[in-house]
Amino acid sequence: MAIDIKEILANGLLDLCHKKDLSQITVKDLLETTGVSRQTFYNHFLDKNDLIQYIYNHKIINHFNGQNTNLDFYESLIESFEHMKQYQTFLKQACLMEGQNCLKEYISKHCEDFDLKWHQQLYGEKPMPDALKFATIYHANASSAMTLSWILSDMKVPVEEMAKMITQMRGLGMDDLFQGSDCTTNPYKIDK
Repeated sequence: MAIDIKEILANGLLDLCHKKDLSQITVKDLLETTGVSRQTFYNHFLDKNDLIQYIYNHKIINHFNGQNTNLDFYESLIESFEHMKQYQTFLKQACLMEGQNCLKEYISKHCEDFDLKWHQQLYGEKPMPDALKFATIYHANASSAMTLSWILSDMKVPVEEMAKMITQMRGLGMDDLFQGSDCTTNPYKIDK
């Protein structure tokens, strides 16, 4: 069985977040906890922020990796929000950190990039119209801002309610914007 260094480091950082504030955790702290060498750490990650983004991508939003164009947005969002609750201590601390490559900025950029790629794949071979592109960017930024607000407010709104509100808002006007595309239904339709 192969050793997954990235997972060892990710789990080590998640454990440390319960003992020390994420902003105060150093790479040295992480190496002492995991037994991983400095060289090995830097063979896998650029820095602590790169590891934070890895955790976000692989443990929290793994359905929004761009591999599955047939995803059920609402169900995938519920699962991501459940992961956010599971890793709430880590996530809140990570979202409070400022500076270059911080998670807050990464979340917004990832959401916009994912949505643009996903909507283009749904739209088909023709480039999506400017109105759809504008709506995509608008909704991506609004969704990531609301998600960050939810995280920082200690996730007081239940997961399903938050996912439903975001999905419904994203679906407004999409039937008209996807007309003439390969997409036959609103990608934000909730089947429940």
